[in-house]
Amino acid sequence: MKKVLCFLMIFISCSKNESEESNIAQSIPPAEAEPITIPPDFDNDSIYSAAKPKILASYWTAFVKSAALYDVDLSNIEEVTFISEDLGGSTAGIANGSCEEYVLISVDETLFRNLTVGEQIFLMYHELGHDVFNASHDGGGLMAPNIRSLEYDLFQTEVKDFFTKVDFIEWTDEECEFIRGLTDN
Repeated sequence: MKKVLCFLMIFISCSKNESEESNIAQSIPPAEAEPITIPPDFDNDSIYSAAKPKILASYWTAFVKSAALYDVDLSNIEEVTFISEDLGGSTAGIANGSCEEYVLISVDETLFRNLTVGEQIFLMYHELGHDVFNASHDGGGLMAPNIRSLEYDLFQTEVKDFFTKVDFIEWTDEECEFIRGLTDN
């Protein structure tokens, strides 16, 4: 009898503990899954991800949207042309409308398509900066010559500095005269 009583006490005691644990577990709300945050980059940014190397005009669209973020309206610019041509050597793009009333960007698509996404976007913003704003290399940042790529966050800073004119120097009248002389030939 003692053995049976002892067994019953242990059984009841175990059943009671399991029941209490179950009740406690049911009263605690399940931990909410933390949202997965994907760090922004060129591939998932809403502006840059729409730029496509096979559609060169898509870089103009991205440039206009970037400018709008800083209250720069480019809707008055109607003549924007991209020409695909062999530029010879290692040049992937050239601004041909600097100091002119039009935007004309030449792109060597073979070289251009071999660049990383960041390099493609940087190149197009750089060349558009020349043609749209007559920006010289002297400002550095986005307009610095021979920069091949930037990390996403640094590029965002350079774009902001460019469109807010923190890092922006226009060609001088003399430089524009010289540039127009080059394109008149």
